[in-house]
Amino acid sequence: MTTPTTPSSLPSRPAGSSDPIVDRPGTHAPTPNDDLYHRETRFGEDFKRQYPITWWSTLIGPFLIAAGVITTIIVIKGEAFALKLLGAALAAFFGLGRFVILFGSDQKPDSVADAAEYASETARKFSFMTSGELFTMVTFMDLFAATLLVFHAGFLFKIPKLGPALLKLREEGEFFMRVQPWMRRFSFIGLAAFVMFPIAATGSVAGALFGQLLGMSRTSVMLAIIVGTLLGNGSMFYLGKAIRKIPFFDPNNPLSLIVGLGVVILIIICMGLYYSRLKKKYADQRIT
Repeated sequence: MTTPTTPSSLPSRPAGSSDPIVDRPGTHAPTPNDDLYHRETRFGEDFKRQYPITWWSTLIGPFLIAAGVITTIIVIKGEAFALKLLGAALAAFFGLGRFVILFGSDQKPDSVADAAEYASETARKFSFMTSGELFTMVTFMDLFAATLLVFHAGFLFKIPKLGPALLKLREEGEFFMRVQPWMRRFSFIGLAAFVMFPIAATGSVAGALFGQLLGMSRTSVMLAIIVGTLLGNGSMFYLGKAIRKIPFFDPNNPLSLIVGLGVVILIIICMGLYYSRLKKKYADQRIT
């Protein structure tokens, strides 16, 4: 029996030692993405060995910052507001994305001293978060996810169910690169535009993987994601302000929110269907 040789692209290991996750990828690392999985795993190992403080900071730092922010919010604005923030974060994460910024109100306290009283008062009646609060929340979520993926994708790829889902996002980046070849020539602008585009297949998470396909450094990827996130969320912020000037629209009215939510969901569905149809059309053209 011929002993299989270790590919030169993989780091050598001492005799008798083996990491089955790296050497024999399982269901968490589909075969078409083995190169990405191995490259990110190797980068993570080298990164941890050469820059241990930075490695731990980028892995644990986002969680510590999030915990500190949540604790501060509970102390300053109360548990009711914190629960409202959690609900908005879940809505953004599981479907609405940055569209959730559209549902913010323009109400705000007259002074910093009134902030706690304002938060307590608005929590007792039906009212949503301000557009500025939602903008800050979504931006933080985007950069939180981007930091973990840019510097610790190899670690995240090992997590069951999450790993395959992340690896599949690479296909979206490859598709965009084929239909929009200018993105490779102008990689920074292309990645920022990719992150800015408000569909499920794009954003900061997919952008972290797309940047690797463009051959960008991790620092450049992070900077492009920051630019794309600020532009994308900023556009929603100002679009929301324009929508709130429409007569009879009140973001603190349950009926207005229900109608607005229905419209946004319809837009998201239509954009998703159009994107899927575009991918299918492109695939059919390549076959013929």
